[in-house]
Amino acid sequence: MLRLRDPQGSLWDQLLSPQARTLSAELTAVDGCLADERFFEPYLRCFRTLVGRPTVPVETYLRLMYLKHRYRLGYEMLVREVTDSLHWRRFCHLALDAPVPHPTTLSKLTRKYGPDIVHELNRLLVQRATEQKLLRSRKLRVDTTVVQAPIDYPTDIGLLADSARMVTRTVRHLHAAGAAVRTAFRSRARSIKRALAAVGRSLRMRTDEAKAAVLRQTARVLRCTRQISRQAQRVLRNSRYLGQHVQGRTAALVQRTRLHLRRELQLAARVMEQARLRIRGTTTIPDRLVSVFDPEARPIRRGKLSARTEFGYKALLTETEDRVITHYEVYVRNPEDGGLLPAAVAGHTQTVPRTPHVVATDRGFGAKDNEELLRNAGVKWISLPYKGRLGAGRAAHERQRWFRRQQRWRSGQEATISLGSRKYAWRHSRLRGRDGADLWLGFGILTHNLDRMVVIDAKR
Repeated sequence: MLRLRDPQGSLWDQLLSPQARTLSAELTAVDGCLADERFFEPYLRCFRTLVGRPTVPVETYLRLMYLKHRYRLGYEMLVREVTDSLHWRRFCHLALDAPVPHPTTLSKLTRKYGPDIVHELNRLLVQRATEQKLLRSRKLRVDTTVVQAPIDYPTDIGLLADSARMVTRTVRHLHAAGAAVRTAFRSRARSIKRALAAVGRSLRMRTDEAKAAVLRQTARVLRCTRQISRQAQRVLRNSRYLGQHVQGRTAALVQRTRLHLRRELQLAARVMEQARLRIRGTTTIPDRLVSVFDPEARPIRRGKLSARTEFGYKALLTETEDRVITHYEVYVRNPEDGGLLPAAVAGHTQTVPRTPHVVATDRGFGAKDNEELLRNAGVKWISLPYKGRLGAGRAAHERQRWFRRQQRWRSGQEATISLGSRKYAWRHSRLRGRDGADLWLGFGILTHNLDRMVVIDAKR
């Protein structure tokens, strides 16, 4: 059952001294922003269940997530700090004798609510600031960045080892639940560990012999993974026949575990096919799987010579002159920047019902179609540098003082992305999947925008 607030107070809170009940200026301003009733509307619209165990109050959940991303805390550390701090308890609207939500509860609620709720919260926050005339929104700059997935650098032998370990663990869960206990299954963890250790020793040589040794050990792990996969297929087939002792919740657990095992075997088959192609000498593999734990993650190489290949998701950000993020999107794969500008402008105008006077982007968005789109939308000053060799007329247009001035202003978005990466962890997601990256970036942007509202309101 959805709870928006906790109406019950505590007598112990009234016994605290005024110093213990007074929040800092930052937390007081953020608490005032989150107290707006409009932030409850997305939860009421999507979760109307009136039966069941009451959830964590929405007002408490939002403030806990703000503290988590503001100070870059894990769920366990967040619960520990809120439990020990009187000010953070008061900020989260938790009474002195009230228990702090469990870390797993917060983790499950974050996945349950989903990224669409966070998108709506960011939109409502920007709209609230616009109504209070905190934002000017006359200028708009657009850029992209990469949200890295929580995975290691992918190698063929590493992916094979991860697949074998993942399948082995799930088969053991099936056996522990009482399904297919008589079906033989042998873990080849020691053989795989020896192969990984041999690869580590071979890579120190840095010669052609090292490459041949890596391929030999990869073939060895491939054989082990193939044997594990075949035995796991038999376990999956035999686990359909449950005995009389497997009933109720245990039967449901077995069915869920069988679904996990079927999905993991499909991923292991893709990894083994990639390894076979690599051993045969094929280096270009389309739609290559880079992680068995985050299958949606893709290799992304940005358009810079010094940039290394990153593995994750591409994010689009729109920012005003007040350094407030008005719209963001997370994409799987690496779409061209030029095709993302219409969605960026549409998302910004939906949040801020006002056409900006100035739009500035980098060279990746430069195209005649995009310039025509902005001109038809009513943008007066369009600073979109084109790619490639420029004609005399276009070169003269881009050398104008106003064009170069807007390009200098546009480069300031790199500082915002750097600040978000260092202070709010935009760059490295700790949640798996595209939805996980969207959730992580959304809460980071919500925290950043709340801090910007505090600064702008203080200046005003």
